[in-house]
Amino acid sequence: MPQYLSPGVYVEEVDRGSKPIEGVGTSIAAFVGFAEKGPRAATLVTSWEQYQLTFGGFIAGAFMPASVYGFFLNGGTRAYIMRVSPAVTIPQKSGAGTALEVTPLLSAGDEAVSVTVSDGAAGRYKLTVHRGDTTETFDDLSSNKKDKAGRYVEDVINDAAKGSKFVRVHDASGNRADADVRAPKSGSYSSPSSGGDNKPAAELPPASVRLNARTGEDVPAVELRPAPGVSGSLTVAVEEIAGQDELFKLIVKASSGESESFDVSFKKGPQYLESVINGGRTGSKLVRVRDLTGDSPTSPADKRPNPGQSTLAGATETKALSSKITLTSADFTGDVMSRTGLGGLEALDDVTIVMCPDLMSLYQKGVVDMKGVQVVQTAMMNHCEAMKNRVAILDAPPGMNAQQIRNWRMREANYDSKYAALYFPWIEVDDPVNKGKTTLIPPSGHMAGIWARSDSERGVHKAPANEIVRGAIGLEMQITMGEQDGLNPEGINCIRAFPGRGIRVWGARTLSSDPSWRYLNVRRLFNYVEASIERGTQWVVFEPNDFDLWQRIKQDINAFLTTVWLNGALFGQTTDQAYFVRCDDSTNLPATIDLGMVITEIGIAPVKPAEFVIFRIGQMTQGGA
Repeated sequence: MPQYLSPGVYVEEVDRGSKPIEGVGTSIAAFVGFAEKGPRAATLVTSWEQYQLTFGGFIAGAFMPASVYGFFLNGGTRAYIMRVSPAVTIPQKSGAGTALEVTPLLSAGDEAVSVTVSDGAAGRYKLTVHRGDTTETFDDLSSNKKDKAGRYVEDVINDAAKGSKFVRVHDASGNRADADVRAPKSGSYSSPSSGGDNKPAAELPPASVRLNARTGEDVPAVELRPAPGVSGSLTVAVEEIAGQDELFKLIVKASSGESESFDVSFKKGPQYLESVINGGRTGSKLVRVRDLTGDSPTSPADKRPNPGQSTLAGATETKALSSKITLTSADFTGDVMSRTGLGGLEALDDVTIVMCPDLMSLYQKGVVDMKGVQVVQTAMMNHCEAMKNRVAILDAPPGMNAQQIRNWRMREANYDSKYAALYFPWIEVDDPVNKGKTTLIPPSGHMAGIWARSDSERGVHKAPANEIVRGAIGLEMQITMGEQDGLNPEGINCIRAFPGRGIRVWGARTLSSDPSWRYLNVRRLFNYVEASIERGTQWVVFEPNDFDLWQRIKQDINAFLTTVWLNGALFGQTTDQAYFVRCDDSTNLPATIDLGMVITEIGIAPVKPAEFVIFRIGQMTQGGA
């Protein structure tokens, strides 16, 4: 309390009014994947042009640039880019900081890239890039962005026409005035294998083949992929074994002429196919197999693939990032302490959508298998569950039909999360690398843009479905209504083409088995309300916990929820039907107050989407009502 010692008039400011709660953003995306250049810390971009300036353009073998482009094309406005790369860091000439990050281009080939730094005069230096027998030399470089000679290291080496064909450089030295300190330390530095080739990712064949069981269903029983280091194409043949009900012969032939034959079975035992073929020195040198049937009650005889022959592309024919590259699923899951991958997103409070489009680059090229895909996608869901203010968009694996994706979702992946949505199939877009051609890419980036567009035009309570996919000119496969009948109840959101109506998103469900969280718009509306109230009531902390505080809390939250109701997000003709806010002596008992807690109970009635529109039509007699 102020003291009044002298007679006079005193004016005091009293904070007794309401403190309006502002709604938080609902469509701020985070992409984790590969880029041509740029920082490896999460960086905010607000347009495709800004992305290009910071991270470069489209590159062969990476889906993230095309996904970011699709995000902004479909209505996205803000996105964090978390770049994953096998970069090598070069220390500063003095001090403990980093001077340069050198990242091999995805199209630079399989051979490892090494960099040599040589000192020059007045803080300048020479940088030599070696790849195999080829060398690039760049003289008189500077780490001064305002270098009068125009030799700033990023401008010179990253120049598309005259710069390096093997690497991209990011100046990580900061903006200190001492150019000599910021210069890289002389020496030789080697990068991991860069990998890649100049083909766009979607033109390359999948790195595995799946064989169906003899039951007649389109459900794969076994997956085969090339063994590590195997190059060229492989031919896989299945043959009967006379007089054997459970055994079958698996014959593998390499384009080099090498051949292998195994008598295997799906029955657990000495001839179980995984044990025989993956069995170290006595196993296959050409392939690896995985039993996809799990605990299926189908007999080992019926699990056998049908006799026939399949072609399996070898590692050197299927790499986008190279089968030799050191990247793994752990590079995507990342680490909180080092602020990398998904872990690095925990430091960002405003992210609401999470995607890893280049996870499919690694899978499609054999760098990770389906288990690796599940590891990263599970980490995405766990991340969103822990943060409680964001939702993960998962891409379906490529090359699957409707029955296979349902089997994968229900039997293999077996996901159950109210913080994730799965989209199928992949979309066909104009190939940004090979002009005049088209390519297939995962849909997550375009879907995130549609979420942002729907939020802006209608609100987060509107299900982001029945919306045109801008930039899509085709689909990996056309889905029929009958096929979607089996996918929609399992939370697989389909993308379909309709005559005269274009390509549209035709599903808005989460992957949750809980009916309360079935719909995507309900989950995202609660995220919005919870995050807005949390951020807008920070002033409450350490206030006197009494009746006055309770009334002020109710006043602010009632005002916010009334606005939400007026925007059409809550069900009910009156506010009493739409929501309630309770903060009084029934929720705040003396024991609760003694513990330093103030408890407010809030209930809201979200609107649900009209997913099934039914018109009941019958005949009527003439003049009938």
